[in-house]
Amino acid sequence: MKKKIILIVIIIVIAIILARFFIFYDKYKMPKGAEITISNEDIDVYDETNLYDLIKSNNVEILSEDIPLDYMNIGEHTVTIEYKYKVKKYAYDIKYNVVDNVKPIFINVPSTKTLYVNEGDEEALTKKVSYADNYDTKPDLKIEGNVNFNEIGTYKIKYIITDQSGNKTTKDTVIQVKEKVKKEDSENKDDEEEEEDFINIEEQIANYKTEDTMIGIDISKWQGEVDFEKVKNSGVEFVILRMGVMKNKDTPITIDNTFKNNYQKAKEVGLKVGIYVYSESNTIQSAVENAEFVIETLNGDKLDFPVCFDWECWANFNELEINLYQLNEMYDAFSKRLKDAGYDTMLYASENYLNNTWLSLKDYTIWVAKYSTKTPSVNDSDYILWQNSDKGRVDGINEPVDLDIYYKNKVNK
Repeated sequence: MKKKIILIVIIIVIAIILARFFIFYDKYKMPKGAEITISNEDIDVYDETNLYDLIKSNNVEILSEDIPLDYMNIGEHTVTIEYKYKVKKYAYDIKYNVVDNVKPIFINVPSTKTLYVNEGDEEALTKKVSYADNYDTKPDLKIEGNVNFNEIGTYKIKYIITDQSGNKTTKDTVIQVKEKVKKEDSENKDDEEEEEDFINIEEQIANYKTEDTMIGIDISKWQGEVDFEKVKNSGVEFVILRMGVMKNKDTPITIDNTFKNNYQKAKEVGLKVGIYVYSESNTIQSAVENAEFVIETLNGDKLDFPVCFDWECWANFNELEINLYQLNEMYDAFSKRLKDAGYDTMLYASENYLNNTWLSLKDYTIWVAKYSTKTPSVNDSDYILWQNSDKGRVDGINEPVDLDIYYKNKVNK
């Protein structure tokens, strides 16, 4: 009996020792002989990076799955992995740093600006100046140089925008302070004004109609009442209609009051029809709400063109407190919701903004605006529609109208 008790005690002691070894060992302590080499390179913000991208070499068995890291937020991050060395499992903290090395950009800033004596102030210097950053939603704007708003003269100043990572962009501007011209002096001119360069639809057709193109227009309430029979007979083959307007980031999207009538009449005469929404969205949620509005209004109707997202809030970009990456995210969310409902989508913007402010055009279908006889060039992308004028003259429409060229052989993405 005594021997049995001693044996039991020995077994318990061995069990305690083993338990202490396997349960209470420091699993974060790298065992002798084990090696894990981690990259010490910084990760650029928004550059999709996975866990295994950081592990350069090792002689252990990595048990953790290869997961995306937090590359959306700058700063130091930690991810814990599990690994096995010989027969035991261990944990290891991998630290990585996400950085932003991209300079902010000026969207709109004049190279020269005119102010009038005794009417200017510091606020006047920043009026209509807009800028943006890929990451920072509120970059800092400072001005170097002095302007005497009470004295006629020419002054040089420098605009400086700095993001939270310290990246800077500068722009030199000349400020001219002038004496204000009296109204009666300016009216002493010839009453005849220079006639604007309007383009008749016949000229548009002659210049751009081929076997591979279609000639069309885009309209909204600003064109007033439209005689679509005359429009069709003039040679117009398609029309892109403004369906909705979101004129303020704090108000919901509303229908263009001419849309329903224009939509019905355009279809009745046999024109091909597309739609666009003008949006001042500054959140993914409101962009999705724009898409929901389209889906609800169309109620299952099919279109001849992708649904277009028209976002043009460049002049007041800084008031929206968004970054350029979020701009792409908004379009992506708008597009995904519509594609889930069975509609293709496209992005409308000018050649300048497509090339300089949209961070990525990915596989977007593009409708580009460029009022010129020179064809547009869009970085890393192609376009299916070119809006080449906002001064079109078309029979059946009293007001000037946007003119568009559709390229049949350019595939919707």
